[in-house]
Amino acid sequence: MSTAVPPESVRPGTTTDNKIQGTAMAAAQAGVINGDVYFHGIPGGDLQPGLVSTIPPTERLVGRLYGREHLIDHLVEVVRRNDGSKVVLHGTGGGGKTAVALGLADKLATEQPHIKVWWVDASTESSLNAGLREVAYDADPQRIDESARAWAGKGSAPDMLKKALLAARGSWVIVLDGADDCRMVEKWCQALRLPSGSVIFTSRHGKSRLWTNSMEVHAVGPLSEGAAVELLCGLAPGCGTEQQASDLVCSLGYLPLAVRLAGQYLNAARTLPPVAGLALPGDFEQYRLLFHDRFPELDELHKLQSEGQLDERELLFRTWELSLDLLADLGMPWARPLLRWMSCFEQAPIPYVIANAKVLGQSPLFEGLTGYEVLRAFVVLGDFGLIEEVMFNDARSSAVTTKCYLLHPVIREASRHQPDLKRDLEKYLKLCVAALDGYTCDLASNDPHARSMWAALSPHCELIVDWIYRVRDELPDPTGWELLATKLTCVVAQFALYSGSYVRAAKRFEQALAVRIRHLGEKHPESLAVRRQLALLRKEKHGARLAIPDFVALVEDAKEALSELDPFALECQLDLASLLAEVIEDDTVVDVYREIVHLSHQLHGHAEVTGLTAQMSLVAALVRRDDERCPIELLKLMTMVDEIGRTPGEAERLPFGLESTQSAIMKLLQRYLSGRRFLADGT
Repeated sequence: MSTAVPPESVRPGTTTDNKIQGTAMAAAQAGVINGDVYFHGIPGGDLQPGLVSTIPPTERLVGRLYGREHLIDHLVEVVRRNDGSKVVLHGTGGGGKTAVALGLADKLATEQPHIKVWWVDASTESSLNAGLREVAYDADPQRIDESARAWAGKGSAPDMLKKALLAARGSWVIVLDGADDCRMVEKWCQALRLPSGSVIFTSRHGKSRLWTNSMEVHAVGPLSEGAAVELLCGLAPGCGTEQQASDLVCSLGYLPLAVRLAGQYLNAARTLPPVAGLALPGDFEQYRLLFHDRFPELDELHKLQSEGQLDERELLFRTWELSLDLLADLGMPWARPLLRWMSCFEQAPIPYVIANAKVLGQSPLFEGLTGYEVLRAFVVLGDFGLIEEVMFNDARSSAVTTKCYLLHPVIREASRHQPDLKRDLEKYLKLCVAALDGYTCDLASNDPHARSMWAALSPHCELIVDWIYRVRDELPDPTGWELLATKLTCVVAQFALYSGSYVRAAKRFEQALAVRIRHLGEKHPESLAVRRQLALLRKEKHGARLAIPDFVALVEDAKEALSELDPFALECQLDLASLLAEVIEDDTVVDVYREIVHLSHQLHGHAEVTGLTAQMSLVAALVRRDDERCPIELLKLMTMVDEIGRTPGEAERLPFGLESTQSAIMKLLQRYLSGRRFLADGT
């Protein structure tokens, strides 16, 4: 019991059993705990002595705390030691930190009633100061007047608190609930460094410099699947099968707040009167579908079962916004738009390299953003449990891992439905396309690290494409958005091709081609590019002979639409020559290669990659036939390689690098010379 004066001197307006005696102000009465809840001050009033309770509001606990038993047992042992231990319970909003602390208080009241427990709301500066003032009054009633003067500014309140706690008899523990803003807590830390007693902090900030090496720090995260199912079924028995319960808690990411709200609503829904035209979910599966399809409606449902008394920290739409508000106040305004942007991607690991400061800075959403600010924002988002760092591993590249960020599914849904994201949806989608397309355009196909990155990015590309098609009519220039989406459609197709999923790759390329032909025509450069991909796919799956007609038509259309000297037209001619080389062995192919080399030099004025590739293919064809023209063409090839090595930027375009290209040429030369020795020996 915490009072401003000894219990026998209770006067109107003081607290006794966590209720306000008198009518000076309205009291904030406790409801049912749903995750992290701490508001025990007097709403809208100054926190006067005697009007703040430090009694743990254990009435907020409903039933047992599933999955937290071992942690609570450990905390009981820490408190029993009475040795000045400090423990931090940290995790994102809704993770159940407050519930664990209340579970501790409840267990101490039952099993260790001699241990004094003070509960202080540390979520605001006024509630923290008032709560610790009540602790000082209660710990040392003989110095109430001195404490009152200290809190009135006529002395040091932290020093007075320390004196009072040193004078306290027996074992005690202070719970500072909601210590998210460590600036407010810092000035009291020295007063709490004591040889006796214990202090428990609950905080969303997991890596504050205040949490020293001498403190125990425990992450309070999502429940295990079994504990989450038990919690849900215990709150809402008979609302579906165990498998349906498992599916629902999985969708909710096993977050205690979300699971508890779902269970309490479904239990209350049985008694809600039917309303024509309003279809309310009544079982696990219906609630799961509502979560995925109509997330913004959830808080309205939850208010039905709580008579509208939910605090901000209990609302799925608001609880994580409080963390973002704090980060903005701490000088990190980019944290909110970065979380919004990340919520636009699929519920899957997001490779951290996508958050390129140069790409982000080109968006009006992040104008002026620097690389250091990006890094800082991601660090604090992680510290507050709003994102998690994970390693992605693709089965096709099992030895390679990709560093990623992951959003909790409920945090993601809450963020992606916020009004500011909806207002700026076009800007966020453009940024998603720019980041994904910009990064994937340089990914190779033959590198395991690149393949792992392809695998990580592919689901995000698919989601953005589907999202664009779903909302394109709401965006300015729907045609432009449809065409923009085809870029990512081709990225998805490319990854499917690299993975050996030819049917899926063909389907995606055909979808992109249909959109481009409809809006741009069959011979537009962007349509021709997809036609080339489909022709290459046909060659990969069905062989060169069946793909030749596609490339013949493609070369003709490219020459007509772009000109014979266009780089893309030259690449298509090289593709066709390579196919012809697989099915015929005569000078026709050699002449085609030679023409490509000539056109390439005419276009660029120097040796470059397409011309070099054609010359290498020409030499390879001559080596296979032991053609006497081979030495002359080999000499030309070596001259071209030397020229490319001297041309700034050109060597970097070589698929396998300059040294590997030179090595391949030497092998051609050795192969030719070996063939000549073979003929000279007559064997």
